[in-house]
Amino acid sequence: HNVYGASRYNPLFSNQPQFVVLKKSSSAPILSIFRCSSVMHSIVSLELDDDCILPDIFNEDGLFFRELIHLTHIRITLFRFKHSICLLNQLGSQLCSLAVNIMFVSLQDASIVSKIKSILCPNLKQLAITIYRTIRDYETLVLALQRLSNVEYLTLLLAIDCEEIRPHHFIDGFDLEDDIISYMPHLRQFHFHIRSILKDASHAELDTIRQSFVKQQQSIDFPIDYFDNNYGQCQIYSLPFIGTRLDFISNRFPLFDTNKTFSMVTNLVLFDDVQPFESDFFERLSRALPHLRTLDVVNELEQQENMKATTNNLEFTHLTTLILFDIHLDYAKQLLCRTHLP
Repeated sequence: HNVYGASRYNPLFSNQPQFVVLKKSSSAPILSIFRCSSVMHSIVSLELDDDCILPDIFNEDGLFFRELIHLTHIRITLFRFKHSICLLNQLGSQLCSLAVNIMFVSLQDASIVSKIKSILCPNLKQLAITIYRTIRDYETLVLALQRLSNVEYLTLLLAIDCEEIRPHHFIDGFDLEDDIISYMPHLRQFHFHIRSILKDASHAELDTIRQSFVKQQQSIDFPIDYFDNNYGQCQIYSLPFIGTRLDFISNRFPLFDTNKTFSMVTNLVLFDDVQPFESDFFERLSRALPHLRTLDVVNELEQQENMKATTNNLEFTHLTTLILFDIHLDYAKQLLCRTHLP
């Protein structure tokens, strides 16, 4: 309840449960055995479950992977952004590929800047960063990316609060070029989905945003939405769409395009305070997102066409989690009484 109550004070900020956090007290003995194992010396690639966050694994000296002297590839989920900086400082000279999920990027203390400036990753060619919990310190994140000048393949899946600090506007192609791309001269491929959130957002010029991506010469889209809660958001993404999660999707988002752009999405948060989600919306949704596993609905507006619904063939074959919080009763009836769930 506390997690979702927070969404009322931070509209459009994702609080959906996503991770399993290992308790340090119970996981420490296992991790200690793992760290001291003789097999550590021979490990070249290490991949952990994306949805499982390790506890604070770094010692006071910032070391955890002390024995992994041959490690070149790692996929891991970390609790805080500073932990990823510790990892890069420790393994930067040997890493060739890094995929990291980060739970929180909050306003940082000044000490992290000096740690970022000491990052040296001459062999890092592939980098993927996923942060679906809203980033409140865009500049610090960008500063870290600017240290990774040899990256050739970059994937960024981010949600950014643009209100408290720079850039104070929706992220566009100019920001990506000036803050990231220009610092990566060897970049060959850039996949991204960046959702930027802005309070009291003025209506952006679509042509201006479109022109901001001309230099990149790649297919993109950038749906913009404005809500009655005085917040706006812009989602910029490269095509084909490579993410598996969409947050705060309204009736106005191009979810049902003929190209089936979002057919691989497994995690969806629906939100609209302008108009209700009608019955036919969910029928189209079940067809457009056949792999959907988690559905979160936030809408307190009464359906206007609910009495017209005569079919009970709505089906979400793979749905395992349904979250109904701050909704009108119509949505509970629609999804619990007129829907086939696994």
